[in-house]
Amino acid sequence: MQNSINENLESREARAEKVSCLVWLSVIIATYAFFILGFDETVSAELVSNISILVSIMAPAFAFLAVLIHKGYYSPSIKYINTFLQVTLVSAAIAFDNIAQGPAYALSSMPPMAYALVPMITAFRLQPLLGLFAGTVAGVEFLLIYLFLISPDADLVAQIPSLGLDVTMMKVVILVALGVASALAARSLKNYFINYGKSLEIQTRMKHNFGRFVSPEIVERINDSEDGIIESDIQEAAILFGDIRGFTAFTSQNDAKVTTKLLNDFFEIVCKCVEEEGGMVNKFIGDGYMALFGVYSDSSSSCEAAARAAIRIREESNQLLSPLGLSAGSAANFGEIITGEVGSTGRCEFTAIGQPVNLAARLESLNSVLGTSILVSQTFMQKIPADKFNLQSKGDQSIKGLSSPVSVYEITG
Repeated sequence: MQNSINENLESREARAEKVSCLVWLSVIIATYAFFILGFDETVSAELVSNISILVSIMAPAFAFLAVLIHKGYYSPSIKYINTFLQVTLVSAAIAFDNIAQGPAYALSSMPPMAYALVPMITAFRLQPLLGLFAGTVAGVEFLLIYLFLISPDADLVAQIPSLGLDVTMMKVVILVALGVASALAARSLKNYFINYGKSLEIQTRMKHNFGRFVSPEIVERINDSEDGIIESDIQEAAILFGDIRGFTAFTSQNDAKVTTKLLNDFFEIVCKCVEEEGGMVNKFIGDGYMALFGVYSDSSSSCEAAARAAIRIREESNQLLSPLGLSAGSAANFGEIITGEVGSTGRCEFTAIGQPVNLAARLESLNSVLGTSILVSQTFMQKIPADKFNLQSKGDQSIKGLSSPVSVYEITG
């Protein structure tokens, strides 16, 4: 988990550095074009030459770093080179202001304030050491420029006390402090995103694992519930029961490992067919299953979807079951059912209950009596398009638990 989070952060870091290089490259080119077009005739040729040399060095440097990252040659050292170039670009701007306008202007104009932007921006790159590096380099470069390049004379300092060494040292301390603050902010943000990533990955893993035991729809329903409880509800749905014909005899002739593998392979087909048709597999019962269609969704086409799923399960499991002398059988019904949690406070399951569910289960058992593979009730039959399915009446059948016979139909294709 930690490795995947670190890889994700490194990938984001590389993209951020590339964007940073391209932004600074654009700023250099745009500023230089503006300078040449607007001030070329008002400044000395020496200043123009110096700025042109700086641009000819800095622009290719940022472009080269961006290309390296784009080609996949990113390494942690690039972010320090990038930051160093950013700080040095600000220092160069201060130096040129000194040449063009003098020490007073150079120390009080915009470029010295731009120093602070570099360590502040690095905080969003989630690199604590980088923020500290940016603040330290900014402070050191500013101090060196002041001492060895600008060095205002005593008379100028007397006129403008803010140009003195003591004030400059205060500015240096502030720049370094900004680097420290940036490092702390970056560390806090990085820890937040790492913890958030871990939490999200754990939640995703739990959701996946939970989904192995209950349907994805129920997982979503539980997540959307404030107290994690699915309230009981009455809704119309199609109910599909199914199992493997001849499974009892098969288990007596094979060991547990072979039996379990067969069940898992069969249920893999069942889940795929049911879910692709918009239903949910509610539970597995030995070699059987119960699936619901139209629960917490539009039930207008739930019977058609259930019929398609039943046919697909029969056809797609044939290659698995037929060589073993087995086959898939199922039965479906439609009606109002009660859905919700059933169980104790410590252990419960989502289920569906009601007369339509009981009838679907009874019809499924009737397959072995009638020698059929897919049986449906008259209510279910009336909900599916007659031109899309081949239906054959099996007459009125007595159903255990019901006082009167039920009209039953077989779906042959």
